[in-house]
Amino acid sequence: MFMNAASGLFLLILSAGYYFAADAMPSSILDTTVTSSAFPKMLAIAGGFLSIALIVQNIFVVATAGRSAPAKEPDERGGGGWPAHRRALGLLAIVLCFVLALEVVGYPVAIGLLILAVSVYQGYPLSKLSVGIAVAGGLFFWLFFMVLLGIHMPLGIWTQLAGLLPFHLPFA
Repeated sequence: MFMNAASGLFLLILSAGYYFAADAMPSSILDTTVTSSAFPKMLAIAGGFLSIALIVQNIFVVATAGRSAPAKEPDERGGGGWPAHRRALGLLAIVLCFVLALEVVGYPVAIGLLILAVSVYQGYPLSKLSVGIAVAGGLFFWLFFMVLLGIHMPLGIWTQLAGLLPFHLPFA
């Protein structure tokens, strides 16, 4: 009955530990105005907020369960929930391909392909709009990290191709 609240509490403790580990990271000589621990701290804070939301949601469901039919836990249904696990493994495979392709094709292309692959995997049709969103997302996240945060992101083969051009590309 309180399975989600227990999971949320565990994830909240994990997020707090992750935050303290990120806070203990030594500063780097490569640090800019954004330190190397900034992104891990943001992830820990986001994880903490989502953990608290999971706990509050479970408390709300348990508090209102007497007014309607009791909610079944996912483990109570037949079959063990393997289709959901297969979906999660598929997403894990997509993320693994992203990590492997990151250094080769570069961050902007890899993140664009990640956005496109996840949207198609989730059932959205492959169209001009989904490709446009993937391209715009790849450029947005690359510019966000490079320009706004000043964090270098790998360009992969595009760095070598930019060296062949007679002019200089910014951020390459």
